[in-house]
Amino acid sequence: MNIEFVQLAHGSGGSATTRLLEEVFLPRFLDIGLQSENDAALLPIGNDITLAFTIDGFVVDPPFFPGGDLGSLSVNGTINDLAVMGAKPLYLACGFVISAGVKSAILAQIATSMQKTAMASGVQIVAGDTKVVESRGAAPQIQITTSGIGIIEAKEPWHTPRVRPNDQLILSGTIGEHTLAVLGARHNWFQHDPITSDCTSLYPMLAPLHSIQGIHWVRDVTRGGLGGVCSELAHATGYGIELYEEEIPISSRVRGWCEVLGYDPLYLANEGKALLAVDRAVAPHILGELQKTALGEHASLIGEINSNKQPVVVLNTSIGGRRLVPAPPGELFPRVC
Repeated sequence: MNIEFVQLAHGSGGSATTRLLEEVFLPRFLDIGLQSENDAALLPIGNDITLAFTIDGFVVDPPFFPGGDLGSLSVNGTINDLAVMGAKPLYLACGFVISAGVKSAILAQIATSMQKTAMASGVQIVAGDTKVVESRGAAPQIQITTSGIGIIEAKEPWHTPRVRPNDQLILSGTIGEHTLAVLGARHNWFQHDPITSDCTSLYPMLAPLHSIQGIHWVRDVTRGGLGGVCSELAHATGYGIELYEEEIPISSRVRGWCEVLGYDPLYLANEGKALLAVDRAVAPHILGELQKTALGEHASLIGEINSNKQPVVVLNTSIGGRRLVPAPPGELFPRVC
């Protein structure tokens, strides 16, 4: 085993995370049922009914930020892992690990946020668990693990094995807001011009697509950002990916602050955006359907899957050049989701 100690970089969603999975978890869990290529497992239960089942952990610093908080993030994040499989989210369970010293008023505020977010999305929180641990000199914090179950509504599940060369890549909206919102709250940036997180449920945007044939794969663009998600897709499928910089929607505020701070918006995490791989023949129709929704009004066709057997992501730049978009090597922005 090459990894001697687990480091923050191993939670980045990039190449270090891939190494951790491949060295520690995949060799031990694949033969007992792990479905590693998607954000949720597909569980057929008979009578043409398939469930989607997922789990995710959330630890954000600070726990409150413009546009959301740890509570809404833990509910929406798990809802989205189900929604991108073509499922209707139904039930959630949550586990809390709470450091001694956390103010009960803060915990109550986060629980209230979870309640409101679940009710707004029509899902039920049906089970939970709580553990309290010592702070051990660190600042008190709250970690939430949320699992979810939904039922597949799409004609066929949207998952990695269905991706094909010439599939078109559609991004549902602008990128970068969530990471900048959390970092802004953490460092007291943007006080006079706050950037708001895109934290929300993707189900209302994706549900109208369930009846459309030709959607092969969907993923929420979270850890590692667009660059990280595309790198994971290339690695999982063995195909190359072409992206077109001019077509990637980025707001002028995010673009401007990224230039000031030296950030690449392709690697900023999001909590309310989806990337879709769809058949070329239906891409214009799907793009139009997304643009009819409030969440998808800025949707854009940003690239395609090619038959190149080298699983690399290439960005065609706005000035006519081409550059590789590798997986993020480490934890670029720790504790943002």
